[in-house]
Amino acid sequence: METKKIKLTAVEDRSHLTYKALSVLYKYGVGLMGMEVYPYVVYIKMMPVEERIWELIKKEFEDLSEWESIEEIELFPFEEKDTQMKNVLDLIPHGVTLVNKKGDIKYINNYAAEKILKCDSKGITEANIRKYIDYDRLISSLANVKGKKSIVTERLGIGNQLYQVNLQLIKNEEDILTGYLISFYDIDKSSVFNRYDNPITFDDIIGESERMTAIISEGKQYAKSDSPVLITGESGTGKELFARAIHNHSVRKNKPFIAINCAAIPDQLLESELFGYEPGTFTGGTKEGKAGIFEVASEGTVFLDEIGEMAPHIQAKLLRVLQERKVRRVGGHKEMSIDARLISATNQNLDEMVKNKEFRLDLLFRINIFNINIPPLRDRKEEIPILFEYFSKIHSERYKKTITGIEQDAMRKLINYNWPGNVREFQNVLERAAALSTTKTISARDIILNYNLITEDTFVENSLKGCLENLEKKMITDSLKSTKSIREAARGLKVTHTLLINRMKKYDICKEYLKD
Repeated sequence: METKKIKLTAVEDRSHLTYKALSVLYKYGVGLMGMEVYPYVVYIKMMPVEERIWELIKKEFEDLSEWESIEEIELFPFEEKDTQMKNVLDLIPHGVTLVNKKGDIKYINNYAAEKILKCDSKGITEANIRKYIDYDRLISSLANVKGKKSIVTERLGIGNQLYQVNLQLIKNEEDILTGYLISFYDIDKSSVFNRYDNPITFDDIIGESERMTAIISEGKQYAKSDSPVLITGESGTGKELFARAIHNHSVRKNKPFIAINCAAIPDQLLESELFGYEPGTFTGGTKEGKAGIFEVASEGTVFLDEIGEMAPHIQAKLLRVLQERKVRRVGGHKEMSIDARLISATNQNLDEMVKNKEFRLDLLFRINIFNINIPPLRDRKEEIPILFEYFSKIHSERYKKTITGIEQDAMRKLINYNWPGNVREFQNVLERAAALSTTKTISARDIILNYNLITEDTFVENSLKGCLENLEKKMITDSLKSTKSIREAARGLKVTHTLLINRMKKYDICKEYLKD
């Protein structure tokens, strides 16, 4: 004997249909294990039944005029949805669980159950999440969230491991809270997920000065439009942070945000990344071809960082894409309509580049409908205390230390420094200080500043290879110092852009730190 699941489809929706179906089962003494009822359709799961009895039941169902068809099935609709949900969650490369308003676990993927909570995913369903994590701490954090963010982040110890835990609201179409999505990230990988998965909003931008407050207000206003935005500012000021905040404040926030650094990718590869390519276009390319980021970011946002490094022929193609709102893949003839907002960023003076015929004026007009200029940290030093408070908390948790303050001499040292690397450099200095500190208060000796970021080689190499490498490194450094861009430096050294980028990676040379 085996259980049977059937689907009964009615001729018309009327009362007592289910009663007649259940009467047949009662007649043959077959118990009911489960049932789902919808207009015109009833799903029934019966207790184990002999095949002979089942044939009699099936014949009686077929003889009932109210039913149009009877069909044996393997899964109820809710079971199909349950299986699909579980399979999707298991594809996610970090811990994920869905809980109801009471904290009862409804879905959990294998990663969260087995690797984080150390239990069987089947046995944990319907258990309360409070047995495993400090759930009430996450809930109470919602009351402290500024603005309208629907996500909070806390760092929680689970077992002997520290995790970044995100709690996100789940609401239905009527905006009624139905539960929460909880995500677990290994603390060593949290920065990666912060950058790509977690929604960055304007609440995440640390700045209380009048100038920064005005810029944030501008960004929120620009987010309401679909027009291109150009974000300018020195390296390390947080241009991508602003781009992501604009995206997540716009109507496109639930669609992709695709970022690409134009300076880090060789010309031919950049063209195919932006616009895609047809099958057979490149040796080593995929047989199916590849969609470009303007296609992938459909209804979302494309962020082009370091757009000033874009080659002239790609600038021309990008201009056409922005004018026509259509893209043609490399090696193809068909044009495809696109719907993606463009946000660009650069640390160069594009007006000067236009005068020097290094950047197209017509493209500048297209990408610069709205402009945000982020001031360097040296021009808003009044924000250094709040930046210290923010980053010291992050890094003290990372290094498992309790940092409660900073000595006056140490703060004076931070304020007097010029910060050529801006907030990015500030964060690195604070991380180093947190790692070196042996007390609860950061002292002046813990603050090690990057006064000489690039130094001349003062040692003597005995090998020919070493001497040549030192000479090559010095020539590259000198050329980068005296030019405005990596491409210009490559032309001066009479090498390709790709070769120069590879040499910079080899010698760990970063152009943004070469400026006086």
